Amino acid sequence: MPYGVYLSAAGAQAQSHRLQQVSNNLANVETPGFKPNATILQARFAEMIEQGHVSPGLGGIDDVGGGVTIQPERTEFKVGAVRTTGGETDFAIHDRESFFVLQRGDQQLLSRAGDFVFDSAGRLVNSGGDLVLANDGAPIQIDPRKPFQVGAEGRISQAGVTRELMLARPKSLGDLANVGGNLFRPLAEFDLAPQGQRNVVAGSLEQSAVSPTGTMMELIETTRAYEANVQMIKNQDSVLGSLIGRVLKG
Repeated sequence: MPYGVYLSAAGAQAQSHRLQQVSNNLANVETPGFKPNATILQARFAEMIEQGHVSPGLGGIDDVGGGVTIQPERTEFKVGAVRTTGGETDFAIHDRESFFVLQRGDQQLLSRAGDFVFDSAGRLVNSGGDLVLANDGAPIQIDPRKPFQVGAEGRISQAGVTRELMLARPKSLGDLANVGGNLFRPLAEFDLAPQGQRNVVAGSLEQSAVSPTGTMMELIETTRAYEANVQMIKNQDSVLGSLIGRVLKG
């Protein structure tokens, strides 16, 4: 099998992976607080160099390049546009470092999406049913039969009792692992936003950070790159078949 076929196959596989990632970004263009992921492609050495049989940089036949490899995805933590909704329990964070803290089972998750509602039991939950935590680490809950008030900096009051939305500030954005959609799992302990720096506004939502136009252009580019690699495989297969046919006839 010609070495070029393997290079083209590696390119097609990489572009296929990238196509899936770009499509996922585009599918979440309306998801509040969504952060797009970027596929990182990296050139690799030829097989002989990776195995240590040849030194890189010699320029010989064994140093013609080894195609591309796929590196771990990178989340782009860009701040999305903030849209006024008027929803009493919709919240937006007006800084880049903070995240809401949610409870799913026995694990805590972080999110920039503040599209919260009170369920029938009076628990504040997100659109997926995960519990929204207060600064003391307990879920926020009210009596659904009585009125409540939403104050500044993410405070919810009822019958003289005030709860504050927990706002996490990871020490590094690299400490967050994407678990799907607009949710992240903290990989290390995080700090809490101090009083006076709780930049939360009610009645607003942070929108998806995906650029529809830019992502659509990337989708077209990736599709064409994938098709080009597939066409190269077909061309090389055709040339190889023609060569074999001539040898057999001779």
